[in-house]
Amino acid sequence: MSRPEHTPLLQSFLHKRMPAKNALLIIAAIVVGVCSALAAIALNAALEFFNQLRMDNSDHWWIFILPALGASAAIILSKNIFKESGGHGVGEVIAKVGLKQGILRPISIISALVTSLLTIASGGSAGPEAPVVVSGSSMGSNLSRLLKMSGQSRMTLIGCGAAGSISAIFNAPVTGMIFAVEIILGEWTPYNLVPIAISSVVATQTSRFLEGNVIPFSEQFPPMGFADLGITILLAVLTALISVAFVRSIRQVGSLSASISSIPWLKAALGGLAVGLVGLFFPLALGEGYKSIRMAIHGTFPPGITFIAILVLARVLTTSLTLGSGGLGGIFAPCLVIGSTFGVFFHRTLSTIIPDGWITGEAAYVMLGMAGVLSGVMQAPLTSVFLVLEITNSYQAVMHIMAVTFISSMLTHAFEPSSFYFKDLVEKGQLLRPKTDEKILADINPEKLICKNLTEVCPQMPVIDFLNVLKNTNQTHIPIIDSDTKEFMGMIDVASARSSILDPEHQHSNISEVATDKNTPKVENGMGTAEILEIMNKSGKRTLPVMKNGTFMGFITKEDILSAYRGEMKNYESCDNLF
Repeated sequence: MSRPEHTPLLQSFLHKRMPAKNALLIIAAIVVGVCSALAAIALNAALEFFNQLRMDNSDHWWIFILPALGASAAIILSKNIFKESGGHGVGEVIAKVGLKQGILRPISIISALVTSLLTIASGGSAGPEAPVVVSGSSMGSNLSRLLKMSGQSRMTLIGCGAAGSISAIFNAPVTGMIFAVEIILGEWTPYNLVPIAISSVVATQTSRFLEGNVIPFSEQFPPMGFADLGITILLAVLTALISVAFVRSIRQVGSLSASISSIPWLKAALGGLAVGLVGLFFPLALGEGYKSIRMAIHGTFPPGITFIAILVLARVLTTSLTLGSGGLGGIFAPCLVIGSTFGVFFHRTLSTIIPDGWITGEAAYVMLGMAGVLSGVMQAPLTSVFLVLEITNSYQAVMHIMAVTFISSMLTHAFEPSSFYFKDLVEKGQLLRPKTDEKILADINPEKLICKNLTEVCPQMPVIDFLNVLKNTNQTHIPIIDSDTKEFMGMIDVASARSSILDPEHQHSNISEVATDKNTPKVENGMGTAEILEIMNKSGKRTLPVMKNGTFMGFITKEDILSAYRGEMKNYESCDNLF
């Protein structure tokens, strides 16, 4: 039986809850999830092949030169062929999400994968996660532009690409989703979460379909007791100190490299050469290091403490040399390697002090070490917790993992207020997170707010004629433009100059002599909205002239900026929900 009286209401409800743009966003998220998974699988396969090739030739004398050749080739390709700005990848994505409306170059889909492959496969100590994140994020950004989607949808698809990349490379769907919203976007809204979750699951399933459902570092971890929880706190303190030392060592190498040479490929080559020399004595300190993690978890490291301690320092050194000198790669894998190796060292040291049976086996502390160093360096506790849980399948130790993660992150923050990804962006003023004043102002294009087609006067105009001009305009500020050279000579603030203009003694004087506002600063076209507001606040002026290469373009007012600000706020509020 038909119910025509309910049909319009039902159609209206469905239209509001599932508009076409939301369906398009979900389809795009699925496409990005599949493509980012394929990129991750391709990079992993290529790394396995070339790493094996490098190890098969490890007995040749020239092997120590490989990291230098790979790093310098990667930089030359990145700078001269791909025209990329360089950096560690994830930080670049975060900056462009904040400053560039999420506009990522299409070439980044390929360039990040190729350059990181050269760096890591040749022996550079870096992770494959950052380049895959850059590639996946670029896929999302450019697909949104191809489909002419809104800026908010573009940000969401960037998050989908980042989530899909992490999910596929680690077989960790929850981690991918949390990484995208905690680190890349910095915004937890249903509009972001639903498509990102879908993309993350799709990428994971694509990876599992092609490579099998393999947990990267699976092991039957023994249950951890109350005594382990107390020791976990000590481990968290130590991993925080290691995290601080690790981050600072990367920056120290960066400063040292800059003082030696300003040529990017030469700096990378020198860093790679130093990495190769370290690798002659400690081959396990080269590459992405997943072999070291498996050895740590399965207990196949040689017995003793000294070797493990030196290996921790060697991995810190090779990673600092690789990334600090400009090598291209990520920080995920090195953190996991350093943390796992330190977990072995910590357990073996503790075992010489504490009687047998009081603490759990070595593998459990490997897992905690990974969580501690990763959370300390990245200062992203949720991402760290779920990554370690998913790549080790150690859910029975969730309380211990959470304890070491949050304590390590908190203590590291006391020494390093910004994470590895954020510090450089904070120093450059490029870390703009959603719904902050800085981000909202950055989203406003000042050029669109310039008042043009204004009534102008020449500097020789008598005041009496200027009064007639005022009768035919509602402008509160009048530009003075030289009629011959078209040069901007200043402006008249009608309210401030009222007494001088209406003075009968000035009626036949030139308006430029009587009423020019001499204290008004000029704004250069291309300045950001926040910078313009700061100039207005310092000068006390609410209207400023805008110049472009010495030519007057028009006025920009504080009222128009604040009106645009309120409009951006409404846009944010309307985009909080997907359905």
